[in-house]
Amino acid sequence: MKNRIIKIVSLVFGVYFLSGCTALVVGGVAAGATSGAVVATDPRSSDGVFSDQELRGKVSDAIDATIPGNNVEVTSYDHNILLTGQVISAENKAKAESMALQVPKVRKVYNYIEIGKSQSASQSSKDTYLTSAIKSNLLFSKGVSSNDVKVVTSNSIVYLMGMVDPYQAKKMAQSAREIDGVKQVVTLFEYVTE
Repeated sequence: MKNRIIKIVSLVFGVYFLSGCTALVVGGVAAGATSGAVVATDPRSSDGVFSDQELRGKVSDAIDATIPGNNVEVTSYDHNILLTGQVISAENKAKAESMALQVPKVRKVYNYIEIGKSQSASQSSKDTYLTSAIKSNLLFSKGVSSNDVKVVTSNSIVYLMGMVDPYQAKKMAQSAREIDGVKQVVTLFEYVTE
C-alpha cells in the first residue's frame, strides 16, 4: 500500500513539473492533476473554460485601471462575473461593477464587494483554508463533482458558482455549510436539467 501511494504521489508531482499545472493530493488521491483533466470534466466546453479565464483577466485589468490599489477579486464562470473583496467607498464598488459590465461577453455581474479596509493576511489565510476544506469535502460527497463548481471564499463567506442540477446544488451548499468557520454560503448556480 505504501509503495502504491508513493507511486501516485510521484506521478502527480511528475505531471506538475512537466505541465506547469498544480495538483492537490488528498489522502493519496490526485484531485485535478492538470488543467486538461479539469477541462475534460468541467460542464463547460473547453472554449468556455478558456474564455472564462480570458474574461477574468480583462475584467480584472479594467477594474485595476479604474480603481488603483483596490482589493477586488474577479471570478468568471460561464461569462458570469463574481466580484468579491474590499474597496474604500460605495462609489468604487459601483465603479467596479460598471467596469465589469463594459467588458464584452460579460453576461451578468454578481457584486459582493464589501466597503471597508482590505482584509488582514490572517483572514486571507483563513479564506484559503476554508476554500480548500470545502473542495476536499466535495470530493467525498456522493452525486457531486468538485469540478462542477467554483468555490470562492471572502471574509469567511463562501460563494458557489457552477452549472448543476438542483440535487447537486443542495448537496454542494450543504457540504460548504458543514465546514467550521463558514459564516454564510451564497449560491450563484445555473441550473441544468438532464
